[in-house]
Amino acid sequence: MAKSKSKIQTAQDKTTVNEPNKNIQPSNYWQWITIAVILIITYGLYRPAIHHEFVNWDDQVYVEEQKLVLKKDYSTLLSTPISLNYHPLTMISLAMQAPDKVQKLSAGPFIHLNIWLHIINTFLVFLLVNMLSKNRWGVALFTAGVFALHPMHVESVAWVSERKDVLYTFFFLGACITYWQYKLKSKSVWLILTMILFLCSVLSKAMAVVFPVIMLLMDYWAGDNMKMPKTYLRHFAFFAVSIFFGLMAVNVQSGGDFGGILSLPVERSAAAVASFETFSLTKRLLIASVGFVEYIKGFFFPFEISAFYPYPPKYTFTSLATSIYPVIAISLFGTAIWSKRWTKAGVFGLLFYAFTVALVLQFLSVGLALMADRYTYLPFIGIAFTIAYIASDYSKTSTSQIVKYILPILGILFCSILAFKTSSQVGIWKNSESLWTQVLKYHPTEDLALANRGNYLGKTGKIAEAIQDLEKAIADGCNRSDVYDGLGNGYGMLGSQNPNQQGAYAAKAKPMYIRAMELDPTNSNIPYNLGISQLQIAPLEALKAFQKSLSLAPHKELDILTMIGLCQLNGGLYQDAINTTTTAMSKGINTDAIYYYRGLANLGLQKPSLAKEDFRQAITINPSNADARARFEQMR
Repeated sequence: MAKSKSKIQTAQDKTTVNEPNKNIQPSNYWQWITIAVILIITYGLYRPAIHHEFVNWDDQVYVEEQKLVLKKDYSTLLSTPISLNYHPLTMISLAMQAPDKVQKLSAGPFIHLNIWLHIINTFLVFLLVNMLSKNRWGVALFTAGVFALHPMHVESVAWVSERKDVLYTFFFLGACITYWQYKLKSKSVWLILTMILFLCSVLSKAMAVVFPVIMLLMDYWAGDNMKMPKTYLRHFAFFAVSIFFGLMAVNVQSGGDFGGILSLPVERSAAAVASFETFSLTKRLLIASVGFVEYIKGFFFPFEISAFYPYPPKYTFTSLATSIYPVIAISLFGTAIWSKRWTKAGVFGLLFYAFTVALVLQFLSVGLALMADRYTYLPFIGIAFTIAYIASDYSKTSTSQIVKYILPILGILFCSILAFKTSSQVGIWKNSESLWTQVLKYHPTEDLALANRGNYLGKTGKIAEAIQDLEKAIADGCNRSDVYDGLGNGYGMLGSQNPNQQGAYAAKAKPMYIRAMELDPTNSNIPYNLGISQLQIAPLEALKAFQKSLSLAPHKELDILTMIGLCQLNGGLYQDAINTTTTAMSKGINTDAIYYYRGLANLGLQKPSLAKEDFRQAITINPSNADARARFEQMR
């Protein structure tokens, strides 16, 4: 009898697109009121983020110092990978928000749009799940509530650089909805619209390449015959697009231009994909299983989340972790398959999670971190759906009235806890100091966090605290160029604040910059910073540093020529200074400083009339230049 009952339950659970489930109550206005409340609460939780700053983790690459964005160079953005990622729609969306005047640039408007995209995505999750569950609005509300309020999603919303997450998810969810409409109505216009949305999604973030697999998963949920070849025919074009952009993403992450199709940026980043020989196949499978399980743990217990999760020292996991993570991962799949006798929700939800998180489980070892909160933005939909759907089934079949009340209460309680944690997590992204301080709370010796917090503290005038962070990183065995570069900058700033000790601090800064250049010999900023630190103490050494910077970054000529001219002036190379400043003027540098420097060089060569004219021009450009005005008045 038990076996017969199982067969009956399985048949009842078989979902077909065109057959309504008569046991499910029709939707009513309460679901619309509830989803509206969820959206309002979500906006309220994220609203403080519009007053946040840019953070020194990719924001400078994507917006603050990204000339293609600031100049709204849309055509170049269409063909240029940024930070080893090809996501032109994301970059164009950022460029569209860039103000015409750089002085007005702030993070607030970018974050505000992220928040609205998150709000819209939450509503799309609600619509999609309501369709998939045939108007089980409790399932749809819980899934949407978790999506909206989960603190591990704060990174995707409150971080300017993660515009790609909220944008690709917007198109991805839209494509899921239109594909389901295609399955309902069998009209090709819906399939065409699905392809358009898929293309927009993958052009916003390469993670969208998994969409064709999600289409097959939706076919399975709809009850299609997965053994029939014709089931797969309509997916051929989608898989072709997926493979094309997948290969492009791997090539770009490795520093390539995909056979010349793309234009590489002037300043390239180091390849993000580690060589396959870096880790053994066994180690890669272990790393993937760690991420797979830890993300699920974070879904239920998001209390020690962080913006950065480093690999363990020397990439060595404990013997317990080595055995337990793969076992848990396999057990989860086994449980989902076993539960198929009663419901497909376990298989559907776990596979949705697995497919959408698979590409970021570090099997290919992309980036510096073992995990990242942002990678859960779309995958958590699968986990929340499974929990809610199975709870809904249990509530319907249970004869206990207590169960029918307790399950919704537990769902509300869980979402409330998530909202409380999200409120505090949003504040973590206020600025670089608060962001990296949280990382250091859980990983006190992490080089990246110490370097970024130290560099931020230095730029905000907290020199002593900055040096403390950077020196700690080096004492812990750090071998990062930005740490040494930042420490050199810190010593240099102390020198400028203490003129009597400038030479001593410049001497301390110099070996820091030299070590930084050894670690990152192609970074033009390091010799530039070295030149700044040596400018007043050893101008000819500074000159060599600036010339080195110019050789590494000839596109920065307009910025560096002025400093080269100043070094030549301070070193007594007056004719060289005149030649350099004149060249700079011919290339479009018409600042009061460049004319003032050339005037001083003309004075050094005993050419007072030429010097006077340069000082006059400097005053014309900037009447508040007191030094140029004083020189000019002396010569009248």
